[in-house]
Amino acid sequence: MDINLYKTKFGKQLFSYIKDYWQYIVFFVLLLLLHIFMVCRGDDIDFQNYLKHKPFFDFLIYRYSTWSSRFIIEACLTFITKSMALWAILDTLLTTVGMYYLIKLVNRNNNKNIIFYGLLLFLMYPLFDVSSSGWMATTLNYSWCFALGMISFIPLIKQSYDEKTNIFFYVLAIVGLLYATNQEQACLLIFGFNLLYLINTFIKKEKINKYNLFALTISLLALIIILICPGNDARFAQELLYRYPEFAGYGLLQKIYLGTIPTFGCLLKDKLIFSIFYVLLNLTLLCNIKNKNLKYILCFNIIFILLLTIFKPILVHSFPGFKQPLDLLLFKGIPQNQIKATLVAIAICVYLFVSSCLMLYKCYNKKLFPLILFIAGFMSRFILGFSPTIFASRFRTMFFFYMILIALILMLIHKLYNENVINEKREFLMKIIFFVLALFNYINVFILLNSILVH
Repeated sequence: MDINLYKTKFGKQLFSYIKDYWQYIVFFVLLLLLHIFMVCRGDDIDFQNYLKHKPFFDFLIYRYSTWSSRFIIEACLTFITKSMALWAILDTLLTTVGMYYLIKLVNRNNNKNIIFYGLLLFLMYPLFDVSSSGWMATTLNYSWCFALGMISFIPLIKQSYDEKTNIFFYVLAIVGLLYATNQEQACLLIFGFNLLYLINTFIKKEKINKYNLFALTISLLALIIILICPGNDARFAQELLYRYPEFAGYGLLQKIYLGTIPTFGCLLKDKLIFSIFYVLLNLTLLCNIKNKNLKYILCFNIIFILLLTIFKPILVHSFPGFKQPLDLLLFKGIPQNQIKATLVAIAICVYLFVSSCLMLYKCYNKKLFPLILFIAGFMSRFILGFSPTIFASRFRTMFFFYMILIALILMLIHKLYNENVINEKREFLMKIIFFVLALFNYINVFILLNSILVH
């Protein structure tokens, strides 16, 4: 073959690839720049040193017996923590791939605008949440499980698009499945979504996907391993004793409180992603209903969420009585002798949850998938209310809920495009708002990382 012809073909293929994926390439570069300033800390250092004291398999057996069922994740951690540079590249790559498949899941026609919004939404995520126990230790337990969990869905995503899955992607999916199901929240989500996929197959009387059955079986086995792991019981007892002894006296209602109120407290504290979801959900309904009374309620919802988040200082200044209930949303425990403020905090959270569910149900003409998606995201964090580690591992446990909220936001935007609600002026305004919010958050993370590195 003529070398010039080869170069020309290669050049055209490269140009075509860059043209199709330039947004993901920019996203990759931006994330990698942040990783340059991340330093080893907390559990990262512990995992670097573990194998100095115990052989590899003895260490895994010891951890499984005394602390955690996450033996696959911890096995990877003991090697990844040896090289911060290797982790930085792998973490950036996996996050990019995870976002690619999350966006692909809701973006069947490969709308470039949806990709733009999706990547900007991730840049709005409070990134320091995945540094609380060390950058490497936290990301391998959360963002890697998200990314590899999304990879585990590749055969199902391809089937829904009437595409064939080759052996390479099956191997990738199985590796992703084994890794992601080693984490409790991710395992429950993967099991739940595979179960729903199978039920949907029965309802539609379609041919059962063998990989779907395999994934369902593996995630069920992983759940059993998690439940019977002696290390999880030992950790529960230790965390109960040293971190949250009051938890032993809590009943069902108190645990429901811990699973619900701090969850919405985290969402309101971080301001951006949930606010965008809630505002867009209300705006989508506003474009589709004619009932004036419902329109007033939807307008109230938009003002309400903005006052709870972005304009919170104005709300507290104008109505000082809201300060205590809003503070209770981030209170680490069950409030005592603050009945009125507690009831207001509960009312705020219940209203946000119930109104979100009702609006999703109405918005998608009683189709259940978006509603189930939202409830699954909420439940992935709610279950922490039944563990004494809820405040020890607090904000990072929101990661999966945030990713589901991003998916729901993209679904809403896609719906608005399909209904021709977004004209050129509205599209321009939306892009500016998303870009400015993402840029502000990115610069803020960049400055904080630099200041930590300097000190």
